[in-house]
Amino acid sequence: MTGRKNTERATGEASLKARRELAALNDALTLAERGLGRQSPAALMARLLRVAAMHPKSVDDTLMWQVTDLVAGGEVGEGVKLTLIRMGWASIVQAQYKQQGLRLVVERTAERVAA
Repeated sequence: MTGRKNTERATGEASLKARRELAALNDALTLAERGLGRQSPAALMARLLRVAAMHPKSVDDTLMWQVTDLVAGGEVGEGVKLTLIRMGWASIVQAQYKQQGLRLVVERTAERVAA
């Protein structure tokens, strides 16, 4: 599900695009949690799955399947669905922090401009 054979990530470093997607998902989740977002929990879950695919070492497939089942079902309310998606996002952020430390998303762009 998350494409574990991606040779681009062989170095263990997430690409700039993957980090930007993770940051954009955070923004979308924040808006949705405040009631300002235009995306449904299902759309946010799809974005979480795309982000998880970009960070294959950061999340387990079984966790994503469980979260997806809960978000797709009607057993829990929208607030709980958003919380589950936020937890999935947070697990990816935590794994990336442990692997790479804390870095700005725009770090490489600033280096290119300076060069």
